[in-house]
Amino acid sequence: MPVILGQVEMDDLAKKLAKMRFNRAKAHVRSLDKKGKLDIFRVVVGANQWHTKYTLPTLGLQIILVERREETGSPNHLGFRRTRFRYVEARVEPIPDKVRERLIEKADDAAAV
Repeated sequence: MPVILGQVEMDDLAKKLAKMRFNRAKAHVRSLDKKGKLDIFRVVVGANQWHTKYTLPTLGLQIILVERREETGSPNHLGFRRTRFRYVEARVEPIPDKVRERLIEKADDAAAV
């Protein structure tokens, strides 16, 4: 049964994750829930915005780590510039009901086998 976090706890977690570096934030998210799952990794959303999304079924949360793509330095002989990703924010949201139902069904199916 998932532990339901209130909006205040979710905001506090988002602020805590936003203060960390990207790799540390990923490790912290993975440590929150043993059944946690990486849904997407650096999928582009909008212009120069990249998302990494984790689903934590035990806590009933989805955590999205947002990065911005930046080009740095001068172009090389082919005209390309170096790319780096800057971690800018974390979003913590409750899992939508349909996704939660699907996760519960999967867990029940796995327990039956």
